[in-house]
Amino acid sequence: MTWDLEGVGRASQSVEGVEEAANWLVESTERSRRAFDTEWEWRGLMDSALRVREEILDEGRRTLERGVPWEATDEGVRVSLAPRGA
Repeated sequence: MTWDLEGVGRASQSVEGVEEAANWLVESTERSRRAFDTEWEWRGLMDSALRVREEILDEGRRTLERGVPWEATDEGVRVSLAPRGA
Protein backbone atom coordinates (compact mmCIF):
# COMPACT_ATOMS: atom_id res chain seq x y z
CA MET A 1 0.00 0.00 0.00
CA THR A 2 1.23 3.48 -0.85
CA TRP A 3 -0.53 6.65 0.20
CA ASP A 4 -0.02 10.34 -0.30
CA LEU A 5 -1.61 12.96 1.97
CA GLU A 6 -1.55 16.44 0.49
CA GLY A 7 0.31 18.86 2.71
CA VAL A 8 1.77 16.03 4.78
CA GLY A 9 3.76 13.58 2.70
CA ARG A 10 3.92 10.14 1.20
CA ALA A 11 4.36 6.75 2.86
CA SER A 12 4.04 3.06 2.16
CA GLN A 13 3.35 -0.04 4.19
CA SER A 14 3.14 -3.75 3.47
CA VAL A 15 -0.23 -4.95 4.74
CA GLU A 16 -2.04 -8.28 4.97
CA GLY A 17 -5.34 -7.17 3.48
CA VAL A 18 -7.75 -4.38 2.68
CA GLU A 19 -8.96 -3.97 6.26
CA GLU A 20 -5.40 -3.36 7.44
CA ALA A 21 -4.82 -0.95 4.53
CA ALA A 22 -7.96 0.99 5.43
CA ASN A 23 -6.88 1.19 9.07
CA TRP A 24 -3.36 2.37 8.18
CA LEU A 25 -4.78 5.15 6.02
CA VAL A 26 -7.03 6.48 8.78
CA GLU A 27 -4.34 6.14 11.48
CA SER A 28 -1.80 7.92 9.29
CA THR A 29 -4.26 10.73 8.64
CA GLU A 30 -4.99 11.02 12.36
CA ARG A 31 -1.25 11.34 13.08
CA SER A 32 -0.96 14.07 10.43
CA ARG A 33 -3.10 16.44 12.48
CA ARG A 34 0.00 18.16 13.92
CA ALA A 35 1.09 19.22 10.41
CA PHE A 36 -1.91 21.53 9.99
CA ASP A 37 -2.34 25.06 11.30
CA THR A 38 -6.12 24.86 11.48
CA GLU A 39 -8.60 22.18 12.45
CA TRP A 40 -10.73 22.73 9.32
CA GLU A 41 -7.75 22.01 7.01
CA TRP A 42 -7.03 18.74 8.78
CA ARG A 43 -10.74 17.86 8.98
CA GLY A 44 -11.02 18.25 5.19
CA LEU A 45 -8.14 15.81 4.71
CA MET A 46 -9.67 13.36 7.19
CA ASP A 47 -13.03 13.51 5.40
CA SER A 48 -11.24 12.60 2.15
CA ALA A 49 -9.37 9.77 3.87
CA LEU A 50 -12.62 8.35 5.25
CA ARG A 51 -14.19 8.38 1.78
CA VAL A 52 -11.13 6.60 0.34
CA ARG A 53 -11.32 4.11 3.22
CA GLU A 54 -14.82 3.15 2.11
CA GLU A 55 -13.59 2.74 -1.47
CA ILE A 56 -10.72 0.52 -0.29
CA LEU A 57 -13.18 -1.77 1.51
CA ASP A 58 -15.51 -1.94 -1.50
CA GLU A 59 -14.07 -1.42 -4.98
CA GLY A 60 -10.46 -1.86 -3.80
CA ARG A 61 -11.21 -5.26 -2.28
CA ARG A 62 -13.01 -6.49 -5.41
CA THR A 63 -10.22 -5.29 -7.70
CA LEU A 64 -7.45 -6.86 -5.61
CA GLU A 65 -9.35 -10.16 -5.48
CA ARG A 66 -8.99 -10.24 -9.28
CA GLY A 67 -5.22 -9.82 -8.84
CA VAL A 68 -5.18 -6.30 -10.29
CA PRO A 69 -3.62 -3.18 -8.67
CA TRP A 70 -6.07 -0.51 -7.53
CA GLU A 71 -5.80 3.25 -7.03
CA ALA A 72 -8.10 5.97 -5.70
CA THR A 73 -7.86 9.72 -5.30
CA ASP A 74 -10.17 12.00 -3.34
CA GLU A 75 -9.16 15.63 -2.98
CA GLY A 76 -5.93 15.54 -0.93
CA VAL A 77 -5.69 11.76 -0.51
CA ARG A 78 -4.24 9.27 -3.00
CA VAL A 79 -3.91 5.53 -2.32
CA SER A 80 -2.42 2.74 -4.40
CA LEU A 81 -2.86 -0.92 -3.52
CA ALA A 82 -1.19 -3.84 -5.24
CA PRO A 83 -1.82 -7.54 -4.71
CA ARG A 84 1.04 -9.42 -3.04
CA GLY A 85 3.57 -10.52 -5.60
CA ALA A 86 2.55 -7.85 -8.13
